[in-house]
Amino acid sequence: MAGKVSAPGSGGGKKRLQVTADPNVIPFIDIMLVLVIIFMIAAPISSVDIEVNMPDAQIDPSRRPPRPTWISVQEKNGQVLYFVMNEEVPVYELGARTKEEWQKNAPGLDLIEDCLVMETTSNDACRIYVRGSGDTQYRNVVRAMNQLQSNGFIHIALVAEDRR
Repeated sequence: MAGKVSAPGSGGGKKRLQVTADPNVIPFIDIMLVLVIIFMIAAPISSVDIEVNMPDAQIDPSRRPPRPTWISVQEKNGQVLYFVMNEEVPVYELGARTKEEWQKNAPGLDLIEDCLVMETTSNDACRIYVRGSGDTQYRNVVRAMNQLQSNGFIHIALVAEDRR
């Protein structure tokens, strides 16, 4: 707190110091100026140049994932129908037609080298999706899976029908 000295004679003859509530900011300003000068001197000293050799990136650009290949098995009027994508195919041609569609959907991949031997690609690229309608007997779905396996497809996924 700071004191205030009043002029003589203004206080009725008594010489009394009055107390004021105003803060004295001059010492605060002095300290702040000293700190600014210290930081201005110390700032160039703290910026030290360190040479760092970073390695080059080894990441391959991401490729667009291959389009999935679908096999559909339906049973209508006692007759079993097999579809590769949306095209009807006889059961004995199912493996060969699936291989043709798979090569269209996943260009650049080789079924034997990439999916069977090396297994370096993700299973999604090599996977064949088999779906059947609700009234199809399971043995007809297994017959389709056997045709696919005899043509080299070992990654087969069964898909349920979405009725939403």
